[in-house]
Amino acid sequence: MKKLLVFLLIGLPLVCLAADYQSTLLVQTGKLRESDLIVRTVTDLEDSKICLAFYVRTTGTSPVMSCYATTSGFRSNISQVGHFKEGQLVVRKIKDSVNNVSCLVAYVSTPGTSPVINCYESRSGAKDEIESSGHLREGDLDIYRIVDQDSNKSCLIAYVSTGGTAPSLTCYTNQSGVKGGMVQDSYLREGDLIVRKIVDQGNAQNCLITYVSTEGTSPYIFCSENKYVAENKKTQPETTPEWKPYSPAGAVKTK
Repeated sequence: MKKLLVFLLIGLPLVCLAADYQSTLLVQTGKLRESDLIVRTVTDLEDSKICLAFYVRTTGTSPVMSCYATTSGFRSNISQVGHFKEGQLVVRKIKDSVNNVSCLVAYVSTPGTSPVINCYESRSGAKDEIESSGHLREGDLDIYRIVDQDSNKSCLIAYVSTGGTAPSLTCYTNQSGVKGGMVQDSYLREGDLIVRKIVDQGNAQNCLITYVSTEGTSPYIFCSENKYVAENKKTQPETTPEWKPYSPAGAVKTK
């Protein structure tokens, strides 16, 4: 019996060495809190990516995440550089100044809400502020148009006035200098399903927004360029610069 115990003690280190090696490849490298919004920076050491996880401090919420490649080791520095609030809608612009990435975050201040995000490449020293350039309300649906000059984008944010809802967000190129508001062009209701066609006249975008008339619903947005504007772009002749022969300064003309 004593001999058996000795053999077991000798073999114990060998059994321990045979176990699989485990390493921690995901680590939290930062945290930002802006009122009821929490942003955590999670670094993936294996894939060299930084991920920003967003969630709202309320029951029934769900987080969202966006990841991007690191440009300077695993460093990041996130901060809020823009903020807009009207009614129940809250929009925050979060920027990673080290990796030049900005995220537009939108949510509504109701229990059970979840945020929606749109992240994009940012520019150093650019104008970071965001501003509202239009608001439309049709029935229980609110639509806001937010302009971010940094990315030259207009973003439509829609939400339904009900508890537990989450907004929908879509962005497209901002047509600077073009005037026009937002109007509802068409409307459809079949049972609980509602579809509204919203036209962003300033950006020549037609957007279908759909949701159901139940507590806790969230809308969905699909936008496309106005077909008449697209056709006009195709039919416009391309202008080419007038060709001129190269004549270096001081060249002598010959007959």
